Amino acid sequence: MIYTQERRWIPWTELVILFLLLAAASHFGSVRFSEWTPNPLFFVVLYFALRYGTRLGLPAAAGAALLYGWDYYRGGGDGYTLLHEWADYQPLAVYAGLALFVGHYSSTQRYRYRSLAEEHEDLQSRLALVEKSYSDLSMVKDALEKRIVGAQESLFTLYKMAKALGSDDPEIIFTDAVRLFRELIHAESIVIYRMDASGRVLRLKVSFGSKPEGYPGSVFLEQPSLYRRVCDSRQIQLRDAGDPPRDPLMAGPIIGEEGELIGIIGLDGLDFKTMNKATADLFKLILGWMGESCVRAFREAAKLRGERYFMDTLIMKPEPFYKRLSEETLRATDFSQKFTLFQLPIEFEGLDTDSALQEMDALLRQTLRADDVVGYDAFRGELLFLLPATAPELRERIESRIRGRFGEGDSP
Repeated sequence: MIYTQERRWIPWTELVILFLLLAAASHFGSVRFSEWTPNPLFFVVLYFALRYGTRLGLPAAAGAALLYGWDYYRGGGDGYTLLHEWADYQPLAVYAGLALFVGHYSSTQRYRYRSLAEEHEDLQSRLALVEKSYSDLSMVKDALEKRIVGAQESLFTLYKMAKALGSDDPEIIFTDAVRLFRELIHAESIVIYRMDASGRVLRLKVSFGSKPEGYPGSVFLEQPSLYRRVCDSRQIQLRDAGDPPRDPLMAGPIIGEEGELIGIIGLDGLDFKTMNKATADLFKLILGWMGESCVRAFREAAKLRGERYFMDTLIMKPEPFYKRLSEETLRATDFSQKFTLFQLPIEFEGLDTDSALQEMDALLRQTLRADDVVGYDAFRGELLFLLPATAPELRERIESRIRGRFGEGDSP
Protein backbone atom coordinates (compact mmCIF):
# COMPACT_ATOMS: atom_id res chain seq x y z
CA MET A 1 0.00 0.00 0.00
CA ILE A 2 1.29 3.47 -0.86
CA TYR A 3 2.21 5.56 2.15
CA THR A 4 -0.14 8.50 2.74
CA GLN A 5 0.34 11.30 5.22
CA GLU A 6 -2.46 13.80 5.68
CA ARG A 7 -0.51 16.12 8.02
CA ARG A 8 1.79 18.09 5.71
CA TRP A 9 4.16 19.45 8.36
CA ILE A 10 5.41 16.01 9.35
CA PRO A 11 7.28 15.24 6.05
CA TRP A 12 8.96 18.67 6.11
CA THR A 13 9.97 18.19 9.73
CA GLU A 14 11.36 14.78 8.83
CA LEU A 15 13.33 16.30 5.92
CA VAL A 16 14.83 19.13 8.01
CA ILE A 17 15.78 16.88 10.93
CA LEU A 18 17.47 14.31 8.66
CA PHE A 19 19.56 16.92 6.83
CA LEU A 20 20.51 18.59 10.11
CA LEU A 21 21.76 15.22 11.35
CA LEU A 22 23.72 14.69 8.14
CA ALA A 23 25.19 18.18 8.34
CA ALA A 24 26.16 17.59 11.97
CA ALA A 25 27.75 14.27 11.07
CA SER A 26 29.72 15.94 8.28
CA HIS A 27 30.81 18.88 10.42
CA PHE A 28 31.57 17.25 13.73
CA GLY A 29 32.45 13.77 12.54
CA SER A 30 34.54 14.77 9.56
CA VAL A 31 32.35 12.71 7.25
CA ARG A 32 33.11 13.38 3.56
CA PHE A 33 29.98 12.56 1.55
CA SER A 34 31.77 13.44 -1.69
CA GLU A 35 34.25 10.63 -1.14
CA TRP A 36 31.78 7.82 -0.22
CA THR A 37 30.82 5.20 -2.74
CA PRO A 38 27.96 4.81 -3.05
CA ASN A 39 27.09 8.33 -2.03
CA PRO A 40 24.67 8.16 0.97
CA LEU A 41 22.95 11.36 -0.21
CA PHE A 42 21.63 9.34 -3.20
CA PHE A 43 19.61 7.17 -0.83
CA VAL A 44 18.31 10.19 1.05
CA VAL A 45 16.98 11.77 -2.16
CA LEU A 46 15.67 8.38 -3.34
CA TYR A 47 13.89 7.87 0.01
CA PHE A 48 12.04 11.20 -0.08
CA ALA A 49 11.30 10.94 -3.80
CA LEU A 50 9.75 7.49 -3.43
CA ARG A 51 7.96 8.22 -0.17
CA TYR A 52 6.55 11.67 -0.96
CA GLY A 53 7.02 12.21 -4.72
CA THR A 54 8.34 15.38 -6.31
CA ARG A 55 6.78 17.46 -3.53
CA LEU A 56 9.59 16.37 -1.15
CA GLY A 57 11.95 14.83 -3.73
CA LEU A 58 13.04 18.16 -5.22
CA PRO A 59 13.67 19.83 -1.83
CA ALA A 60 15.59 16.73 -0.79
CA ALA A 61 17.68 16.97 -3.98
CA ALA A 62 18.35 20.67 -3.28
CA GLY A 63 19.36 19.89 0.29
CA ALA A 64 21.61 17.07 -0.89
CA ALA A 65 23.22 19.41 -3.46
CA LEU A 66 23.89 22.06 -0.80
CA LEU A 67 25.32 19.47 1.57
CA TYR A 68 27.46 18.00 -1.21
CA GLY A 69 28.72 21.49 -2.25
CA TRP A 70 29.54 22.36 1.34
CA ASP A 71 31.43 19.09 1.71
CA TYR A 72 33.22 19.72 -1.65
CA TYR A 73 34.19 23.24 -0.52
CA ARG A 74 35.59 21.87 2.73
CA GLY A 75 37.79 19.52 0.69
CA GLY A 76 39.53 22.44 -1.02
CA GLY A 77 37.40 22.84 -4.09
CA ASP A 78 35.53 25.88 -5.34
CA GLY A 79 32.50 26.63 -7.46
CA TYR A 80 34.39 26.81 -10.73
CA THR A 81 36.07 23.45 -10.40
CA LEU A 82 32.84 21.89 -9.16
CA LEU A 83 31.00 22.86 -12.34
CA HIS A 84 33.99 22.36 -14.63
CA GLU A 85 34.57 18.66 -14.30
CA TRP A 86 31.78 16.12 -14.97
CA ALA A 87 33.13 13.76 -12.37
CA ASP A 88 32.73 16.50 -9.77
CA TYR A 89 29.17 17.69 -10.53
CA GLN A 90 27.88 14.28 -11.62
CA PRO A 91 26.27 13.66 -8.16
CA LEU A 92 24.31 16.90 -8.50
CA ALA A 93 22.85 15.67 -11.78
CA VAL A 94 22.01 12.33 -10.17
CA TYR A 95 20.26 14.08 -7.28
CA ALA A 96 18.16 16.10 -9.71
CA GLY A 97 17.45 13.04 -11.87
CA LEU A 98 16.36 10.96 -8.91
CA ALA A 99 14.12 13.76 -7.64
CA LEU A 100 12.50 14.30 -11.05
CA PHE A 101 12.08 10.80 -12.44
CA VAL A 102 11.61 8.78 -9.27
CA GLY A 103 9.56 11.57 -7.71
CA HIS A 104 7.36 11.78 -10.82
CA TYR A 105 6.84 8.00 -10.80
CA SER A 106 5.95 8.10 -7.12
CA SER A 107 3.56 11.03 -7.59
CA THR A 108 1.90 9.24 -10.51
CA GLN A 109 1.43 6.08 -8.48
CA ARG A 110 0.13 8.09 -5.55
CA TYR A 111 -2.40 9.78 -7.84
CA ARG A 112 -3.48 6.43 -9.22
CA TYR A 113 -3.73 5.10 -5.69
CA ARG A 114 -5.96 8.01 -4.66
CA SER A 115 -8.12 7.45 -7.72
CA LEU A 116 -8.42 3.76 -6.97
CA ALA A 117 -9.08 4.53 -3.30
CA GLU A 118 -11.88 6.94 -4.25
CA GLU A 119 -13.26 4.37 -6.69
CA HIS A 120 -13.04 1.72 -3.97
CA GLU A 121 -14.82 4.02 -1.53
CA ASP A 122 -17.50 4.67 -4.12
CA LEU A 123 -17.84 0.94 -4.75
CA GLN A 124 -18.07 0.35 -1.00
CA SER A 125 -20.86 2.91 -0.78
CA ARG A 126 -22.66 1.26 -3.68
CA LEU A 127 -22.11 -2.16 -2.10
CA ALA A 128 -23.57 -0.90 1.18
CA LEU A 129 -26.55 0.47 -0.76
CA VAL A 130 -26.95 -2.84 -2.59
CA GLU A 131 -26.72 -4.77 0.68
CA LYS A 132 -29.33 -2.51 2.24
CA SER A 133 -31.55 -2.96 -0.81
CA TYR A 134 -31.01 -6.71 -0.61
CA SER A 135 -31.86 -6.67 3.09
CA ASP A 136 -35.01 -4.68 2.37
CA LEU A 137 -35.96 -7.02 -0.45
CA SER A 138 -35.35 -10.00 1.83
CA MET A 139 -37.63 -8.48 4.44
CA VAL A 140 -40.28 -7.86 1.79
CA LYS A 141 -39.82 -11.41 0.51
CA ASP A 142 -40.18 -12.84 4.02
CA ALA A 143 -43.23 -10.67 4.65
CA LEU A 144 -44.80 -11.79 1.37
CA GLU A 145 -44.04 -15.42 2.18
CA LYS A 146 -45.65 -15.01 5.58
CA ARG A 147 -48.67 -13.37 3.99
CA ILE A 148 -48.91 -16.13 1.41
CA VAL A 149 -48.52 -18.83 4.06
CA GLY A 150 -50.94 -16.98 6.29
CA ALA A 151 -53.39 -16.72 3.41
CA GLN A 152 -53.01 -20.44 2.72
CA GLU A 153 -53.56 -21.21 6.40
CA SER A 154 -56.57 -18.91 6.43
CA LEU A 155 -58.03 -20.64 3.38
CA PHE A 156 -57.36 -24.02 4.94
CA THR A 157 -58.97 -22.83 8.18
CA LEU A 158 -62.04 -21.66 6.27
CA TYR A 159 -62.14 -24.97 4.44
CA LYS A 160 -62.01 -26.87 7.74
CA MET A 161 -64.74 -24.68 9.18
CA ALA A 162 -66.96 -25.11 6.14
CA LYS A 163 -66.44 -28.85 6.16
CA ALA A 164 -66.98 -29.18 9.91
CA LEU A 165 -70.05 -26.95 10.08
CA GLY A 166 -71.63 -28.05 6.82
CA SER A 167 -73.51 -31.04 8.24
CA ASP A 168 -77.31 -31.32 8.21
CA ASP A 169 -77.25 -32.91 11.67
CA PRO A 170 -77.22 -30.38 14.55
CA GLU A 171 -75.47 -32.86 16.85
CA ILE A 172 -72.57 -33.28 14.43
CA ILE A 173 -72.30 -29.50 14.14
CA PHE A 174 -71.96 -29.12 17.91
CA THR A 175 -69.38 -31.92 18.09
CA ASP A 176 -67.28 -30.55 15.24
CA ALA A 177 -67.51 -27.03 16.66
CA VAL A 178 -65.73 -28.24 19.79
CA ARG A 179 -62.95 -29.67 17.61
CA LEU A 180 -62.63 -26.35 15.76
CA PHE A 181 -62.25 -24.35 18.97
CA ARG A 182 -59.75 -26.88 20.25
CA GLU A 183 -57.61 -26.90 17.09
CA LEU A 184 -57.88 -23.30 15.87
CA ILE A 185 -58.18 -21.29 19.08
CA HIS A 186 -56.37 -23.81 21.32
CA ALA A 187 -58.91 -23.61 24.11
CA GLU A 188 -58.25 -26.07 26.93
CA SER A 189 -61.87 -26.13 28.04
CA ILE A 190 -65.02 -25.69 25.91
CA VAL A 191 -68.70 -25.78 26.78
CA ILE A 192 -71.79 -25.45 24.62
CA TYR A 193 -75.21 -24.68 26.11
CA ARG A 194 -78.54 -24.87 24.31
CA MET A 195 -81.31 -22.44 25.10
CA ASP A 196 -84.31 -24.07 26.74
CA ALA A 197 -87.74 -23.66 25.13
CA SER A 198 -88.73 -21.38 28.01
CA GLY A 199 -85.90 -18.95 27.17
CA ARG A 200 -84.89 -18.74 30.83
CA VAL A 201 -82.55 -21.74 31.21
CA LEU A 202 -79.44 -22.93 29.39
CA ARG A 203 -78.96 -26.69 29.18
CA LEU A 204 -75.52 -28.28 28.88
CA LYS A 205 -75.05 -29.73 25.40
CA VAL A 206 -71.35 -30.54 24.92
CA SER A 207 -68.29 -29.96 27.07
CA PHE A 208 -64.60 -30.61 26.63
CA GLY A 209 -61.74 -30.27 29.09
CA SER A 210 -61.92 -29.87 32.80
CA LYS A 211 -62.55 -27.01 35.18
CA PRO A 212 -61.94 -27.25 38.91
CA GLU A 213 -65.51 -26.15 39.58
CA GLY A 214 -67.03 -28.08 36.67
CA TYR A 215 -69.71 -26.85 34.29
CA PRO A 216 -73.26 -26.92 35.65
CA GLY A 217 -75.83 -28.95 33.78
CA SER A 218 -78.26 -26.02 33.79
CA VAL A 219 -77.71 -22.28 33.95
CA PHE A 220 -80.63 -20.13 35.11
CA LEU A 221 -80.50 -16.76 33.41
CA GLU A 222 -82.29 -14.96 36.24
CA GLN A 223 -78.99 -14.97 38.13
CA PRO A 224 -76.15 -12.56 37.17
CA SER A 225 -73.45 -14.33 35.17
CA LEU A 226 -71.34 -14.16 32.05
CA TYR A 227 -74.05 -16.12 30.22
CA ARG A 228 -76.66 -13.58 31.27
CA ARG A 229 -74.59 -10.74 29.79
CA VAL A 230 -74.13 -12.67 26.55
CA CYS A 231 -77.90 -13.25 26.33
CA ASP A 232 -78.65 -9.59 26.96
CA SER A 233 -76.01 -8.12 24.64
CA ARG A 234 -75.91 -10.84 21.94
CA GLN A 235 -72.16 -10.14 21.82
CA ILE A 236 -68.94 -11.91 22.85
CA GLN A 237 -68.19 -11.19 26.49
CA LEU A 238 -65.19 -11.74 28.79
CA ARG A 239 -65.51 -12.89 32.38
CA ASP A 240 -65.12 -10.15 34.98
CA ALA A 241 -64.52 -10.19 38.71
CA GLY A 242 -68.22 -10.24 39.55
CA ASP A 243 -69.02 -13.40 37.55
CA PRO A 244 -69.25 -16.85 39.19
CA PRO A 245 -65.98 -18.85 39.14
CA ARG A 246 -67.64 -21.57 37.08
CA ASP A 247 -68.07 -19.22 34.15
CA PRO A 248 -65.56 -19.58 31.29
CA LEU A 249 -63.07 -16.90 30.35
CA MET A 250 -64.91 -15.93 27.17
CA ALA A 251 -68.37 -16.70 25.81
CA GLY A 252 -70.35 -15.86 22.70
CA PRO A 253 -73.87 -16.42 21.37
CA ILE A 254 -75.10 -18.71 18.60
CA ILE A 255 -77.82 -16.65 16.93
CA GLY A 256 -80.43 -17.82 14.42
CA GLU A 257 -81.51 -16.00 11.30
CA GLU A 258 -84.35 -14.20 13.12
CA GLY A 259 -82.16 -13.10 16.02
CA GLU A 260 -83.20 -15.91 18.33
CA LEU A 261 -80.60 -17.28 20.73
CA ILE A 262 -79.83 -20.88 19.85
CA GLY A 263 -77.13 -21.38 22.44
CA ILE A 264 -73.95 -20.08 24.02
CA ILE A 265 -70.38 -21.28 23.61
CA GLY A 266 -67.83 -20.71 26.38
CA LEU A 267 -64.04 -20.99 26.08
CA ASP A 268 -61.60 -21.35 28.96
CA GLY A 269 -57.93 -22.15 29.48
CA LEU A 270 -56.85 -19.66 26.84
CA ASP A 271 -53.30 -18.35 26.73
CA PHE A 272 -53.34 -14.59 27.22
CA LYS A 273 -50.79 -14.30 24.39
CA THR A 274 -53.44 -15.65 22.00
CA MET A 275 -56.18 -13.33 23.31
CA ASN A 276 -55.93 -10.86 20.47
CA LYS A 277 -58.24 -9.40 17.86
CA ALA A 278 -57.56 -12.26 15.44
CA THR A 279 -58.75 -14.79 18.05
CA ALA A 280 -61.88 -12.77 18.76
CA ASP A 281 -62.57 -12.40 15.03
CA LEU A 282 -62.12 -16.15 14.48
CA PHE A 283 -64.42 -16.89 17.44
CA LYS A 284 -67.01 -14.50 16.03
CA LEU A 285 -66.71 -16.05 12.57
CA ILE A 286 -67.25 -19.58 13.89
CA LEU A 287 -70.23 -18.42 15.96
CA GLY A 288 -71.82 -16.77 12.93
CA TRP A 289 -71.19 -19.80 10.77
CA MET A 290 -72.60 -22.08 13.45
CA GLY A 291 -75.77 -20.03 13.65
CA GLU A 292 -76.35 -20.37 9.91
CA SER A 293 -75.47 -24.07 9.96
CA CYS A 294 -77.77 -24.77 12.91
CA VAL A 295 -80.71 -23.02 11.24
CA ARG A 296 -80.14 -25.09 8.09
CA ALA A 297 -79.75 -28.28 10.12
CA PHE A 298 -82.91 -27.59 12.13
CA ARG A 299 -84.86 -27.12 8.90
CA GLU A 300 -83.49 -30.35 7.52
CA ALA A 301 -84.33 -32.14 10.76
CA ALA A 302 -87.89 -30.78 10.59
CA LYS A 303 -88.26 -32.19 7.07
CA LEU A 304 -87.10 -35.60 8.25
CA ARG A 305 -89.18 -35.55 11.41
CA GLY A 306 -91.62 -38.11 10.06
CA GLU A 307 -88.77 -40.45 9.20
CA ARG A 308 -86.99 -40.13 12.56
CA TYR A 309 -89.84 -39.97 15.08
CA PHE A 310 -92.99 -41.89 15.66
CA MET A 311 -96.11 -40.00 14.62
CA ASP A 312 -96.88 -36.89 16.74
CA THR A 313 -94.22 -37.73 19.31
CA LEU A 314 -90.60 -36.97 20.16
CA ILE A 315 -89.85 -40.67 20.53
CA MET A 316 -87.25 -41.70 18.01
CA LYS A 317 -87.30 -44.74 15.84
CA PRO A 318 -84.46 -47.26 16.41
CA GLU A 319 -82.13 -46.27 13.57
CA PRO A 320 -81.92 -42.51 14.29
CA PHE A 321 -81.77 -43.24 18.03
CA TYR A 322 -78.73 -45.50 17.65
CA LYS A 323 -77.16 -42.90 15.38
CA ARG A 324 -77.66 -40.32 18.10
CA LEU A 325 -76.17 -42.78 20.59
CA SER A 326 -73.10 -43.12 18.35
CA GLU A 327 -72.62 -39.35 18.46
CA GLU A 328 -72.74 -39.33 22.26
CA THR A 329 -70.32 -42.27 22.36
CA LEU A 330 -67.97 -40.30 20.13
CA ARG A 331 -68.18 -37.31 22.46
CA ALA A 332 -67.47 -39.56 25.42
CA THR A 333 -64.38 -40.91 23.64
CA ASP A 334 -63.02 -37.61 22.32
CA PHE A 335 -64.18 -35.17 24.99
CA SER A 336 -64.64 -37.46 28.03
CA GLN A 337 -68.24 -36.25 28.25
CA LYS A 338 -70.37 -38.63 30.29
CA PHE A 339 -73.83 -39.76 29.29
CA THR A 340 -76.45 -42.11 30.68
CA LEU A 341 -78.23 -44.87 28.79
CA PHE A 342 -80.85 -47.26 30.11
CA GLN A 343 -83.82 -49.29 28.85
CA LEU A 344 -87.30 -49.97 30.16
CA PRO A 345 -89.08 -53.11 28.89
CA ILE A 346 -92.63 -52.35 27.77
CA GLU A 347 -95.50 -54.24 26.17
CA PHE A 348 -98.56 -52.69 24.58
CA GLU A 349 -100.70 -55.87 24.79
CA GLY A 350 -102.57 -55.37 21.55
CA LEU A 351 -103.07 -51.61 21.92
CA ASP A 352 -102.41 -49.26 19.04
CA THR A 353 -98.69 -48.54 19.09
CA ASP A 354 -98.92 -44.95 17.87
CA SER A 355 -101.61 -43.98 20.39
CA ALA A 356 -99.72 -45.62 23.22
CA LEU A 357 -96.48 -43.88 22.26
CA GLN A 358 -98.25 -40.53 22.06
CA GLU A 359 -99.61 -40.96 25.57
CA MET A 360 -96.20 -42.03 26.86
CA ASP A 361 -94.55 -39.09 25.13
CA ALA A 362 -96.87 -36.66 26.91
CA LEU A 363 -95.88 -38.14 30.26
CA LEU A 364 -92.17 -38.26 29.50
CA ARG A 365 -91.95 -34.65 28.32
CA GLN A 366 -93.01 -33.56 31.81
CA THR A 367 -90.08 -35.46 33.30
CA LEU A 368 -87.21 -35.25 30.82
CA ARG A 369 -85.17 -32.30 29.60
CA ALA A 370 -85.50 -30.98 26.07
CA ASP A 371 -82.13 -32.49 25.04
CA ASP A 372 -82.86 -35.92 26.48
CA VAL A 373 -83.55 -38.52 23.82
CA VAL A 374 -86.16 -41.28 23.97
CA GLY A 375 -86.42 -44.11 21.49
CA TYR A 376 -88.57 -47.19 21.04
CA ASP A 377 -87.24 -50.51 19.74
CA ALA A 378 -90.24 -52.68 18.85
CA PHE A 379 -88.04 -55.69 18.11
CA ARG A 380 -86.65 -55.70 21.65
CA GLY A 381 -89.81 -54.33 23.22
CA GLU A 382 -87.90 -51.58 25.03
CA LEU A 383 -88.06 -47.87 25.62
CA LEU A 384 -84.55 -46.43 25.24
CA PHE A 385 -83.44 -43.42 27.23
CA LEU A 386 -80.33 -41.41 26.34
CA LEU A 387 -79.43 -38.57 28.71
CA PRO A 388 -76.53 -36.48 27.32
CA ALA A 389 -74.10 -34.75 29.70
CA THR A 390 -75.47 -36.77 32.60
CA ALA A 391 -73.31 -38.76 35.00
CA PRO A 392 -74.09 -42.51 35.05
CA GLU A 393 -74.32 -42.28 38.84
CA LEU A 394 -77.66 -40.51 38.44
CA ARG A 395 -79.16 -43.35 36.43
CA GLU A 396 -81.02 -45.04 39.27
CA ARG A 397 -82.58 -41.79 40.47
CA ILE A 398 -83.73 -40.78 36.97
CA GLU A 399 -84.99 -44.28 36.17
CA SER A 400 -86.96 -44.35 39.42
CA ARG A 401 -88.50 -40.99 38.60
CA ILE A 402 -89.55 -42.18 35.14
CA ARG A 403 -91.04 -45.39 36.51
CA GLY A 404 -92.91 -43.32 39.06
CA ARG A 405 -94.28 -41.14 36.32
CA PHE A 406 -95.63 -44.20 34.49
CA GLY A 407 -97.17 -45.45 37.70
CA GLU A 408 -99.04 -42.18 38.23
CA GLY A 409 -100.41 -41.99 34.67
CA ASP A 410 -102.70 -44.09 32.66
CA SER A 411 -100.00 -45.35 30.33
CA PRO A 412 -100.08 -48.98 29.19
